[in-house]
Amino acid sequence: MRRPSGWRPSNERKLGDALGDMINAYGLREKLDELDIASWWDEVAGGPIARHTTAVTLRRGHLHVRVDNAPLRQELGYMKDRLAELLNERSGRVVVRSVTIG
Repeated sequence: MRRPSGWRPSNERKLGDALGDMINAYGLREKLDELDIASWWDEVAGGPIARHTTAVTLRRGHLHVRVDNAPLRQELGYMKDRLAELLNERSGRVVVRSVTIG
């Protein structure tokens, strides 16, 4: 295929790709991931669990969930892998590598 004279490659990019690069360049990816995970927690964990959750934080792929009920804390301890799996499915990539229930 012959290109017209004066043709130059385009530097056009999709807006989503450009925003993603900017988010990564400014180190905002982890904070945005944490906000996403916290907003999805109610849906993934369910209402009764969400009502007893006092904090959800994500640091370097490690999710910390704090609950105010000891029996629930123990039950969630058995569900850690499944919770990480559900949150990662929702995210579309691996964001949560491990979970601590406290």
